[in-house]
Amino acid sequence: SILMRSIKLIILLFTIIGFTSCDALKKTSNTTGGVFSLNGQWELVSNTPENTLVGSKVTVAPFIAEGRFTAIANNSQCFRENDVKWKNIATTNNGGFLLNNLLSSCNSGSLNYQPATITVINNNEIRLTGRNVNNQENSQTWRRVTQ
Repeated sequence: SILMRSIKLIILLFTIIGFTSCDALKKTSNTTGGVFSLNGQWELVSNTPENTLVGSKVTVAPFIAEGRFTAIANNSQCFRENDVKWKNIATTNNGGFLLNNLLSSCNSGSLNYQPATITVINNNEIRLTGRNVNNQENSQTWRRVTQ
């Protein structure tokens, strides 16, 4: 019947709108001119000024606005594998991302998250900027791990 077809069409439209407007998809236009996805595994290649965690890996899964540690190196902040390193990831109008970045897990009663931004350098490199545990400006370069 026409009513059933109309209901199915409305449900389909709402489903499509829900998936395409969701920040957790983490896809955005960027300076490289294409569509960028933060999904996948990222390895920290530089961390200024403290130079800790270089070699650590974070994985961002589809449809979840967070990135979890999957490997940890040079750890001085009590991080554990599977800790949520990046949470509340949301796209920005300029092709980057806003998030809350985990700075320390040493006090298990209160994890230390601070606001940060991600700038897309190219499809396989991002730069995270924010503050470190000493409230200094912090810049991290992450590279996509390709299988």
